[in-house]
Amino acid sequence: MKYKVIKQFKDLQDNNHIYNVGDKYPRKGRINKERAEELSSTNNKIGLPLIMEIEGDK
Repeated sequence: MKYKVIKQFKDLQDNNHIYNVGDKYPRKGRINKERAEELSSTNNKIGLPLIMEIEGDK
């Protein structure tokens, strides 16, 4: 699955890389299911969804 950023954030698990709205996530490699769930929900340090799955790209 692929994701895009919907709210700018600094990824503490990616050398503090800053992701801007519209960026693909992750910038390299694959995202694990737990991290995807954390960043696409309110269960993260910011408390807001930060990424969303790109429709039709499975």
